[in-house]
Amino acid sequence: MPENEFIIEPLRLIEAADAVAEVLREVAESGTGRCPYPPSMLQMPDHPERLDEFSSEELVEATAFLCRLGVLVHRAG
Repeated sequence: MPENEFIIEPLRLIEAADAVAEVLREVAESGTGRCPYPPSMLQMPDHPERLDEFSSEELVEATAFLCRLGVLVHRAG
């Protein structure tokens, strides 16, 4: 395995995916019309505290997992 490959434990992936889904639901319900990329939300000054317990790498993996499941649709741009 390459030394720069990130590995996330399955239960941690589920926890992070739950957090991502919860935060994106809150964003959708806010009616702003915005849908930021979840890992990028960590850089926002008013980011959801729910994401604080996860690293950026964990949020990237969780977001990709939700896309693979068909829960999220990734649109570039």
